[in-house]
Amino acid sequence: MEKLILVTGATGYIGNCLIPCLLEKGYRVRVLVREPERLRGRAWLSQVEVAQGDLLEANSLASALEHVAAAFYLVHNMSSGRHYEARETESAHNFATMAAATGLEQIIYLGGLAHPEEKIGAHMRSRLKTGEILRSGRVPVTEFRSSLIIGSGSISFEMIRYLTEQFPLLIGPRDLKNLAQPIAAQDVLAYLLAALEIPACRGGIYEIGGSDIMSYAETMLAYARLRGLRRGALLLPWIPADLMAFFVGRLTPIPQRIARPLIGGMCGSSIVRISVADKVFPDIHPQTYRNSILLALEQLSPSRLEPAWRNGAPLHRIRMEGFFIENREIMIEARPEAVYRVVSGMGGKNGWLYLNWLWHLRGLLDRLAGGPGMRGRSSEMTLSENDVVDYYRVEALEPGRILRLKAELKTPGQGWMEWRTTPDGGGTVLSQTAFFAPRGMLGFVYWYLLWPVHELVFAGLIRAIARRVRKLKDL
Repeated sequence: MEKLILVTGATGYIGNCLIPCLLEKGYRVRVLVREPERLRGRAWLSQVEVAQGDLLEANSLASALEHVAAAFYLVHNMSSGRHYEARETESAHNFATMAAATGLEQIIYLGGLAHPEEKIGAHMRSRLKTGEILRSGRVPVTEFRSSLIIGSGSISFEMIRYLTEQFPLLIGPRDLKNLAQPIAAQDVLAYLLAALEIPACRGGIYEIGGSDIMSYAETMLAYARLRGLRRGALLLPWIPADLMAFFVGRLTPIPQRIARPLIGGMCGSSIVRISVADKVFPDIHPQTYRNSILLALEQLSPSRLEPAWRNGAPLHRIRMEGFFIENREIMIEARPEAVYRVVSGMGGKNGWLYLNWLWHLRGLLDRLAGGPGMRGRSSEMTLSENDVVDYYRVEALEPGRILRLKAELKTPGQGWMEWRTTPDGGGTVLSQTAFFAPRGMLGFVYWYLLWPVHELVFAGLIRAIARRVRKLKDL
């Protein structure tokens, strides 16, 4: 397993999931990226080689492909806006040409599941065209054509999740009646990894999907049932794709420029018509849609989120993987241990360092609603996992570095507060993050209504922590 494998599209969902799997199997991994800084925070970064290059600039690919045995082609250009098809075509031509020139043994390409003889959208047609161009070169290509990929962080699943959670009545175009064959991200990864180990798959095209065929609308309704949400669907013939993409861009983490081609791709069905994959890859048995959703929902915890979204800004807000995330950072001239001591000492008799009366009011309201309210601390001196801190419980801690509290309030969702300390020169960067995973429309309403209060309290709290640390340092 000393082979060197190149992964393009490492900042995308599948690429980011694939790299740890390759490393675990013992492969050496090189990633090709235009902007290496976008890899910041990836758990695997220190274990891979990073090659800077651009698929639109053929000459920049030579060094990235040097000594590489096989390459995963996992890129698309939808995020570049209109006319992305031309850029995808040029990228594929460049890669195929340079792959042949450098002696690459195999290209493994993940495209979209569509059938050119049927009505398909521009996005799907571009995916098929990319595969055709890669296959036209001298390097053998293993092409997988996948339907909706279901996993926490995948574009398809996040669109399903955020829209279904927010709307009791799902209104969409008639295209949502077309069929899809959703597949779990874990099964897609299994196919990609197997392609490295089964020489007979080279030169083949494999349509892959899960064990269930359903309409696009049913994928959302089935998600709702698993979340215990009552949802209905109303499909209308006159809803423009641009209008739907606009709302997706505003209400989900998916940018409008990406939502537009995805929605356009629903004009045709995306199901397996030629079942060859089960013969070439007999050990892979794609799972049900239900299991795919349940696996994705298991990731609904801050501990499963990579901190790639941290950008060092004093304030950063983002929606991702079912969460609202609000992160603040501040530089404190003190050692991490001193900062952590202040953070871990809050709550109970010590109170909260900013607007303590408001924290107690929130606890009283929670008690009236049947929640635990303010319970004090399990220990006023130290903290351990599972300890109580008022209406929080300690979920994780690393003394001197990390403290994460999970709220046990009666709310339409789940909330966490986390503090991390990072040495920086002679001081410490304190990162304070609020996570909230809403459940249903009420969860989103709850977050938006309390946003002004959160803005006041969370901003004041991190400044108060910094002041307390400086005060103790001066004593």
